[in-house]
Amino acid sequence: MAPSKKPRITYSDIAKEAGVSKATVSRVLNDDPNVDDDRRKRVVETVEKMGYKRNRAASALASGKTGMIAIVIDDDLSILSDPFYATVASGISRVLMRNDLQPLLLVAEMNSVDGPVAHYLQGGEVDGAIFFQLHESSLIRKLEKIGLPFVIVGTPHTNSDFLYVDCDNFGGGLQAARHFFESGRKVIGTITGDIVATAGKQRLDGFMQGYREHGKVASKKLVAQGDYSLDSGRIAMRHLLADNPGLDAVFAANDLMAVGAIAAAEEAGKVVPDDIAIIGFDDSLVAQTSRPPLSSIKQDVVNLGETAANLLIGKLKDEQMESVILPVELISRQSA
Repeated sequence: MAPSKKPRITYSDIAKEAGVSKATVSRVLNDDPNVDDDRRKRVVETVEKMGYKRNRAASALASGKTGMIAIVIDDDLSILSDPFYATVASGISRVLMRNDLQPLLLVAEMNSVDGPVAHYLQGGEVDGAIFFQLHESSLIRKLEKIGLPFVIVGTPHTNSDFLYVDCDNFGGGLQAARHFFESGRKVIGTITGDIVATAGKQRLDGFMQGYREHGKVASKKLVAQGDYSLDSGRIAMRHLLADNPGLDAVFAANDLMAVGAIAAAEEAGKVVPDDIAIIGFDDSLVAQTSRPPLSSIKQDVVNLGETAANLLIGKLKDEQMESVILPVELISRQSA
């Protein structure tokens, strides 16, 4: 004989056990602030004792909330090869799930306001969104107009009113350049990320500021552009070596490109760091396991995601939230 199915606990069951009305139970479970502390405590304790599990679909109908938060990544699948994005997403998910919110990963063309993902976001299917902002986005501007709460991971291009979290990209580039000059390096190049996006531009600007602090100007030949992938770092390093015979240091705007740069330097018969010192950015697992171990600008990537999620939760509660810039630091290893 099959085991009998345990009957589902209802609001009426909770109300009877807690000695309150069914309406009070509903208000407590839907976070209505207009319930006195004693009744709220009795309902919460009863829910825990009875092992009640909220029916998400029913709660959504009752409250108008879905409990779903979109994590939106630009439709450029090459970024998924970078461990940065998965690590940030893990920080986001950790905080959301602690707050009974479910993350939903979406890949969308950020400049499209008519695609299926854009329509999904505008259709009331999620309570809010967290964007990995790579470029200026028509979609984000449209969502602002319709009132969908959102937070951006990365500094927006033009609208400072957008709520965002980022690391000190400018300071990271500056720290790398200072380290090279202070350790006696003379011909210092850089491999940028996408400088159309703010992170790549800010890291390059910080690096250039380091040159200016030492009374120098980096020639165009000392700047090679990559796309954050390992292969682009390898290719960019080949160009830097060909254009700058005395090259003795390179700052790469992420760890994957830095590892690609190490490979290209070794292919050219150079020894890292004796001939060429190399610094990356992120201090990811890639930096810690590369050979030689990679010096890198450390940003707290998990905290980046956690902060983004906390900002959005505050916004969902109509709290006054402010954008956050997280500090970075140079972690010195054998490559520089």
